[in-house]
Amino acid sequence: IAYEYQSHYVKQNLDTVVAASEIENYYNDNIDNFILKQNIVRATYIKVPKNAPQTKKIKDLIFAKNEKDQRELKSYCLSFSVAYHLADSSWMIFDELVRNSPMAEIPNKVQFLKSNPYYEVEDENYLYFLKVIEYRISDNVSPLEFVRDEITNIILNKRKVELAKKLEDEVYNNALEKEEFEIIHE
Repeated sequence: IAYEYQSHYVKQNLDTVVAASEIENYYNDNIDNFILKQNIVRATYIKVPKNAPQTKKIKDLIFAKNEKDQRELKSYCLSFSVAYHLADSSWMIFDELVRNSPMAEIPNKVQFLKSNPYYEVEDENYLYFLKVIEYRISDNVSPLEFVRDEITNIILNKRKVELAKKLEDEVYNNALEKEEFEIIHE
């Protein structure tokens, strides 16, 4: 019963809004806790069957800056690609992005990322296109955008613990004031 009451109390009283400044402060104060364990990238990745139409045009669309070409690339990916990720502000783990592609077998991924801002490769069935916009290497500090959700969860969990402790203290102090408790000695 106590657990259920505490859970309900925390749920009712928890402030779930976490300000961007609070996230940034936590990140800056605990930056050593955000060391990357894997290489991450902001990139465009497209995997299409070799028999897909207009594959020669993909590279031009990947490098295009205008909105019309970006929409055309997205439409193309929705229609013909087997897997794709279009570059945006989100960071991805490089190994997860290139899973099931010949790039997954590259032995020195750090050197690969440093020397290949654009890469095309094929296997017997598919063409693969990769354009790396930005990368971070493992054992370096993670960008804030990559750990933002993690930090938000940490802050919310701290708030939950504080609320639970506050409830405990209130119940104890209330019982003390009203002398509604009993000490049992064994």
